[in-house]
Amino acid sequence: MRAVGGRADTGAVIFPGSKFLESERDTVPVLQSDALAGEGKVRPLRLLFVSRVVAHKGHAHVIELAGYLKTALRRDLIVSFLGRDDPSSGLKGRLQRMAGDLGVEVRFEGEVSNEELHTAYLAADLFICLSEHEGFGMPVFEAMRLGVPVICLRRTALSELMQVHPFALDELDYVRAAAMVRLIDDEAVRARVLSIQASILRTYTRQVIMDQLAAALDGARGHWTGNAACPDANALEDAEIVRSRVNDEVRHGYWPEPGFEQIPREFGENYVTLYDVESYEAMLTSDHGLAGLPDQKSRDDFVSISHREFMSPNGKRLEEGITFAAQQAPGRIHLIYGPYARFPRGFFSVDFEIEAEQSGDPGVVLELEAAAEGEEPVASRAVTVVQIRSEGGLRLLFPVGLEHTIMEFRIGLKVSGNCNFLFRGVTIRNQRQSLAMLPDTPPPQPRRRLSWPKRVSRVVDTKVLSPVAMKHFRKGDSFRDRAWWNDAASAYEAGLCVEPNAFAYLVQLGNCSKEAGCLERSEAAFLKALALRPDDRDANLQIGRLYVLKGDRGAAHTHFLKAIGLERAAAEAMRELGKTGFALEALPDLFG
Repeated sequence: MRAVGGRADTGAVIFPGSKFLESERDTVPVLQSDALAGEGKVRPLRLLFVSRVVAHKGHAHVIELAGYLKTALRRDLIVSFLGRDDPSSGLKGRLQRMAGDLGVEVRFEGEVSNEELHTAYLAADLFICLSEHEGFGMPVFEAMRLGVPVICLRRTALSELMQVHPFALDELDYVRAAAMVRLIDDEAVRARVLSIQASILRTYTRQVIMDQLAAALDGARGHWTGNAACPDANALEDAEIVRSRVNDEVRHGYWPEPGFEQIPREFGENYVTLYDVESYEAMLTSDHGLAGLPDQKSRDDFVSISHREFMSPNGKRLEEGITFAAQQAPGRIHLIYGPYARFPRGFFSVDFEIEAEQSGDPGVVLELEAAAEGEEPVASRAVTVVQIRSEGGLRLLFPVGLEHTIMEFRIGLKVSGNCNFLFRGVTIRNQRQSLAMLPDTPPPQPRRRLSWPKRVSRVVDTKVLSPVAMKHFRKGDSFRDRAWWNDAASAYEAGLCVEPNAFAYLVQLGNCSKEAGCLERSEAAFLKALALRPDDRDANLQIGRLYVLKGDRGAAHTHFLKAIGLERAAAEAMRELGKTGFALEALPDLFG
């Protein structure tokens, strides 16, 4: 704020909210066993970092540290990165090559569900955050809330929020970080670190945020000075003890010199960083080959830009494209936008490659736009689901009046409804030549389109089902993987007309109908499946979830209990668990 002329005394500080604040008790950490993976072999050390894959978040520093740890500790490691990647930056590829050069196993998991995120935290030995800039550092607090020891770089927001943590680094000191990793195997040190983290967590609670919000509404401005609990005296004493142990380990342990020169790093306190400059430069200088279009005269006078160059706030990225739904309220929110490419002066066309599911709401209307320099569209067109299904490439004609104009192509929502779409990318053509020189038919060698992998149900022996039914079921599996719930349900229904007692596909029909919002069709499918196998636990679990959506708690409880498969002894055991304070929501975590 100060960098752009803002005043600290005119704003109020309110911490961001988190689903982890809803828990009334801290989750008991699941201590990972160092059980041997084989005779004489210790399992790899599991390091975790959660963040968007962008340069200033420090993924490269984590990989460098992992490479040093592998040498210094003589132990294999697995580094897991969770978070959205920007394919246009190329950073992920550079990080993968860097990991390969250092011999470090790195897994880019991408965006994950809350359940998958929770599981990843519980499976980690250490959470490593070497980010050069953090506005708050939410994943650090999430890791601590779930009992994962944290090593972080004490920069920007974390310099304040983690100031007493003994595993917070003032600089990128890989020897000191390695000493911390070695010490975490000491049970006494680990217990002290977790105790310190529990104390730090008291500065970030639901009550703290409520007090901040109330103070802001009452007119309080400036840095919030409410009653957030500071780390207690015991935590401060523990921090000094652990810090002393780290210092001793650094001084007296054997530490090889890092065999590489550390990559450059920024000071996070800078308003504009080198990464910002490099990112904007890369974006503004890329023309995707468009500059050559006016000089081309052949039938191949086109440039294709894949879906990987586009952004989608709520879409799901697949190998074949970006799948997105049209159920949100219409407005100025764009479902797809990009690629911010430089265009030469001239007249052009853009063909949007969009597919719509066959069983979706035909009343949905999308808005296609071409905009110059981030301003209002220079061309736009409303298209219906019927047009998308019949026309294939959806064309806009647009002029570019100035050299090096940055163009953006957008897909918005004009009329919402229950329909899902797949966006593959755009094709740009130069319109200076006549239409005879640029026919609407595809060029002689069109781009290869990836086909969806065919999946076979793991539940049903496909040999006993007719080939006709399996053709429909496989099509349903393909639509299901795209999250095209309406088309998936229609395909499963077609297969069930041939094989009406295919239990697994009745369950799939119920699940897809539930996701599509067709609750009555979902209930009918689940009930038919349960008529075939009344005691099937998965089917009872799924119909129980359906009844929760329908507000029928009694029916939901009945089927949940059937899914549990309760006997009297099991019921007694669960009652005893409740008496000892065990949280039922923690049950699935016991099974990984």
